[in-house]
Amino acid sequence: MLWGDEKRLCLLYALTPIHAGAGQALKAVDLPIQRERHTAWPMVQASGVKGTLRDWCEKAWENNGIDKDLVKYIFGRAGEEGGSWAGAVTVTDARLLLFPVRSNVAPFVHVTCPAVLKRLREELSLLGLQDKLSENYSVGEEEYIVLKGGISGEIVLEDMVVKPKQTQEKTNWLPNNIPEAEKILLVSDEVFGYLVRTATEVQAHIAIKDDTGTAEDGSLRYQEYLPADTVLYFLAFFSDERSKRDQFKSAQEIAQLVTEHGVTTHLQIGGDFTLGKGICKVKWIAPKDSQGGAK
Repeated sequence: MLWGDEKRLCLLYALTPIHAGAGQALKAVDLPIQRERHTAWPMVQASGVKGTLRDWCEKAWENNGIDKDLVKYIFGRAGEEGGSWAGAVTVTDARLLLFPVRSNVAPFVHVTCPAVLKRLREELSLLGLQDKLSENYSVGEEEYIVLKGGISGEIVLEDMVVKPKQTQEKTNWLPNNIPEAEKILLVSDEVFGYLVRTATEVQAHIAIKDDTGTAEDGSLRYQEYLPADTVLYFLAFFSDERSKRDQFKSAQEIAQLVTEHGVTTHLQIGGDFTLGKGICKVKWIAPKDSQGGAK
């Protein structure tokens, strides 16, 4: 089997802004977020996703009376005394699915594009769920298709105006699996790319001197965030435990430990945890319990 006998799709709905940092930059934003090289779409690298799963599982298992040492057997162990082995959990980058945008028809609407749905369909094929999305979506540069929500007429998205496409294609998979998103629009790849490059959240931060209560010289910095209500997704694959211990865990047991006893309802991803950033609602989807169809 591909990377493991058990597979899951994980949807992340951001309850607070997310900062998965890409390091310093020589532009207006001092601390930008991670982006794909070829599309410039926001993302969270797989190393950050796996680190979050590992940390969250360790704390959850300890609180639930499960041996927290399972973390090193399930997520891997390297460079330590007593042997090293690869983990039994494989994850992909967390990719952007729905992006929240200011609008004149609601406080905000979620947008996606044909390229995102095409990629999602290809990745769902790894779970045998490719029939849940239509194979082709087509929308003009200044058009939109309503995937969810009673929207009609011209719509303002940030500083852009889009019009409804006469023929409206549908998908039930997104509305059924992301009930938090009340209004979803399919826009062109060009409009989507423009919005995710220019409509992220940027916050100013300063450092305060303890003795005077005033700002330190040169401490002002601008930090970029994915806005709250962003929807990301990643794939997780679970294989049999690779350690040689007697209490061996199978792929099915590991998948249950991670998704039902570890990361169950929420997690925190990215930086600025003590500022309440990166808190996400979690939904795991296995092939057998996915909802909706292509039409």
